[in-house]
Amino acid sequence: MPGLVQKGFRVIAPDLRGAINGESDAPQGVQAYNLQKELVKDVAGIMDALDIGKAHIVGHDWGSALAWVFAALYPDRTLQLVAMSVGNPNGYFKGDHANEQKQKSWYIAFFSLRGIAEWAMASGKLFAEGAGPKEAAEVERPMVEQLGMLKGMDKPEAWTSGLNWYRANAGLTNFLTGSLTTQLPPVTCDVLQLWFTGDDPVCTEGQAKTSGQFVKSPGTFR
Repeated sequence: MPGLVQKGFRVIAPDLRGAINGESDAPQGVQAYNLQKELVKDVAGIMDALDIGKAHIVGHDWGSALAWVFAALYPDRTLQLVAMSVGNPNGYFKGDHANEQKQKSWYIAFFSLRGIAEWAMASGKLFAEGAGPKEAAEVERPMVEQLGMLKGMDKPEAWTSGLNWYRANAGLTNFLTGSLTTQLPPVTCDVLQLWFTGDDPVCTEGQAKTSGQFVKSPGTFR
């Protein structure tokens, strides 16, 4: 972010709804974390509060899914979209990569188990003992430690809001329908989709490449 500021951009990186140890609201209801009905309104509300009409929208992981949804539903407020790791929600579980992606996303189904999932995450056992993508955990742990995000994460209740992102948008029904959301309109702005080899334990390259199908002009997707 400092590099972007040095180039003259105004950079806003908010704590999204339910962020662990963040200062944003963390409602307990699952549907409060629905991407299309609730979370996109948070992004629009932040822009309204800061008197921003249009912006370059950048997101990573769930932030990427939210960025895709925002660009689709608020085309008049999106200058460009940069999506990192996660592709367009319409094609996350669809296409030639579908079976592989579903296998790598096994933990999403596990997260639907209320109480059990919270305990597993708080105990550190889910990914620490070979049950999940160790590579991703090894990359992310130094980052969360630096940001002080581990404080209070040993308490199961601290995980509920974060897990509700999965429960509201990536439950078992989504596995069957092949989408993280209901059908979105095509994105009309320029899109840069980034996928990193380090994402492979959880996100296939296929789900990122498939995203081009959901951009109105193929020439604007890269």
